[in-house]
Amino acid sequence: MLRNTLQQRRSFAIATSAVSYKRVGDQVSSAPAAVKSVTSAANGVKIATLDGRGPASQVAVVVGAGARHEAKAGVAHLLKASLIRARPGDNVVRAVREFELRGNTLYTAVSRENTLIASSFLRDDLVDVVPGLVSQVFNPSFQPYEFLDAIPGVEAETAASLEDPTTRVLDSLHSVAFRRGLGNSLFATPDALHHLKRADLQAFAASHFTADNIAVVGSGVAHEELEALVNSAFEGFSIPSTSSASQTASSYYGGEVRIAGSSSASHLAIGFKSAAFTNTKSYATALVLRALLDGSHRVKWGATSGATGLLAAAAAPGTNVSAFQTSYTDAGLFGLHIQGNASNVKSVAQKSVEAVKRAASSVSDADLARAKKIAIVDYELGQSRDELVADIARQVLASGNFVTVAELAAEISRVSASEVAQAAQALLSSKASVVSYGDLNKLPYADEL
Repeated sequence: MLRNTLQQRRSFAIATSAVSYKRVGDQVSSAPAAVKSVTSAANGVKIATLDGRGPASQVAVVVGAGARHEAKAGVAHLLKASLIRARPGDNVVRAVREFELRGNTLYTAVSRENTLIASSFLRDDLVDVVPGLVSQVFNPSFQPYEFLDAIPGVEAETAASLEDPTTRVLDSLHSVAFRRGLGNSLFATPDALHHLKRADLQAFAASHFTADNIAVVGSGVAHEELEALVNSAFEGFSIPSTSSASQTASSYYGGEVRIAGSSSASHLAIGFKSAAFTNTKSYATALVLRALLDGSHRVKWGATSGATGLLAAAAAPGTNVSAFQTSYTDAGLFGLHIQGNASNVKSVAQKSVEAVKRAASSVSDADLARAKKIAIVDYELGQSRDELVADIARQVLASGNFVTVAELAAEISRVSASEVAQAAQALLSSKASVVSYGDLNKLPYADEL
């Protein structure tokens, strides 16, 4: 046959000179800004929206009642699991089914500072979603069977979450760093659940579900429509204007915890006192410092710790390191997370601390420019729509306003090399919080780092 007798050949185009492109004009740095609005309902509840005028919307009712506010351990986690329940004259099955039949989502979540109930939907369904969310939050019913039915699910959620070494290590790191308040665990342990009663849920809700402690946040919704619906939905509820609960300011302590684990990979987390998100300048600087250190996730098929970033040189075969910045209303936690072969963890951790010291000494212009770009990209792309409304809500509850991604990007662009170096120096001046998990015979102690 002809194809057997003819030699198959492939031709390749070879560039004999450098290829140049003419730029017609600069690409705009960002898309047209979404419409940002913040007002208050007639009863004092805060209402905030960021409307990009897309077809999909999200609304969340967020209460400043997270794990840090607990008088009894685990009550915030159990309340989150009990928030969607039967209403007077109605049952929970029909309430959930109504959301499902419209193609909407309905979920609850709890963080260290807030509890929320939220829904994603198309813009036309706003009129149905808002009354449903508000009626669930201010549902006075905590039936005994609902309380008891929620406990097995909370136990399973706790067990599944803490089975992940990373989740367990970071939860423990907060406990070491802050002890109480922000140090409270996000998860209700079986022992904590054993000591909780239905009255504890009612007392927790009564003291925190107040107008000054609640924000209704919308993404992709018209602010005027949401405001009108919130005012209408609250007409049937009488809620206190101010919270009776007192909140203690966070204090950073530092220390060490060692946890024996059977995971194939060992973990070591090192935390330092850092910036709160309410201090926009310091928060932006901390994000740039994290990006300066952490080169991970830049290339999909590259090394886990990346080829760029000051921490890249600290990684070893089978052991990688990343940096993180977690911020709250009045405190922050900057950290290094090493995971992998226990035999390499000590050397990787020591080299990682040296990388922070290098950042505290000086930052080159090229490294700073790269870190700023990474910080902006990671912040925006790292936020899902769910995380966006939660972030807006925590800002509104803390200060009555919120900073958009575009506004934070502008703040990041103004960060200087000296400010990043000063932020690194501040980290090193605080007592480290260290959590080890895995083969403790091989993992280093805090004073060895």
